[in-house]
Amino acid sequence: MRRTKALLAGLATAALLLTGCQTSTETTESGLRDPLVFATYGTGTATYADLAAVSNQVSNDTGARVRIIASDTAIGRLAAVRAGAAAMGRLGDEYIFGFEGVNEFANEDWGPQDTRVVWAPHSAHSLLTRTADGIETPADLKGKKVPYITANPSVNQKIDAYLAYGGLTREDVQSVNVAYGEQTEALKQGKIDTQYQQVYGSVIYELESQMDISWIDLDPDDTEAVDRLHELAPSVNVLPFEGAPAQEEGESTNGFVYSLPISAYADVSEDEVYALVDSIARTYPKYENATINMPRWDPETVEDTPREVPYHPGLIRWLKEHDRWTEEAQAKQDELVERGEKLDEEWAAFMETAGDYSDEEMLPAWIEWRAEHGLAKGTDDPDAMG
Repeated sequence: MRRTKALLAGLATAALLLTGCQTSTETTESGLRDPLVFATYGTGTATYADLAAVSNQVSNDTGARVRIIASDTAIGRLAAVRAGAAAMGRLGDEYIFGFEGVNEFANEDWGPQDTRVVWAPHSAHSLLTRTADGIETPADLKGKKVPYITANPSVNQKIDAYLAYGGLTREDVQSVNVAYGEQTEALKQGKIDTQYQQVYGSVIYELESQMDISWIDLDPDDTEAVDRLHELAPSVNVLPFEGAPAQEEGESTNGFVYSLPISAYADVSEDEVYALVDSIARTYPKYENATINMPRWDPETVEDTPREVPYHPGLIRWLKEHDRWTEEAQAKQDELVERGEKLDEEWAAFMETAGDYSDEEMLPAWIEWRAEHGLAKGTDDPDAMG
């Protein structure tokens, strides 16, 4: 068993006030709890819009009322799920960082978390700039004002990966602390020179109506540059996207395409996760045109092999029923489950020696401990973590 989830009562109360739901739940005939609460990014993001469209059809299909808690921070989103204020979340890489117990989760209140992937559609993300600035490639960001997103290691890792693609690090740019949802206004005011965003967010359409903006393009055939970014962000694909703001009809731009999965803790019922996944898959024809990103939710194209976090048994059951679960996927699943168990064991041992560490010292000490006990990971660079 991995570590027991602590009940974060204060956070749960605040989150429930936001959603207007009660702490008690019922279960529908479909097997979903009612209300079913998700956590995700803010209301102006495409991530939120996608989840809202899917949730609406799941609600119609199952009879469960579905509500969404919005948060700009990785801690805020995962904490809502951990506390039970939300059953699941459509999360950024906090589902990975939580599993590993790194970044902001390397402290005595967190440590490795028992997260599981529930449904893994892709989303396209990129850096955008003011067209007038002439920033066309990541290398052009040298000396520019680049956002460092408050309490959001997932996004910061992706921005750092863009810089790595261009042969740059944070030492080569001016880092500006800004909240994820404040980027657009900061870009308009010249406080930052680039913004990281899911490319179909409503805030980007609004920004396009106010100023000329452009996407920073990548060359997927530049293997050395792609290798550099993969050292920091191994789950990212460099693929084209189109139909976004600031693109002409038929124009495509290469950016980051990766999974922003619905995730849950392992102790969520297998039957409930299966019921949700089955509903998401069956109702796809009803929401496939709801947002421009919806084709990436097609059940035929969602990821069906674990990468960095194990899949939930409810998802695995659905994949097996649809001949989508392979021996390769099972081997990776077993490897990740075993890693999670070892992370738990080593975290417990580490914490017995960690009483004198400050918050700033905890992460590098944990990274060193992992390396000494056979759990090193290619992305284990405490200087690159938020």
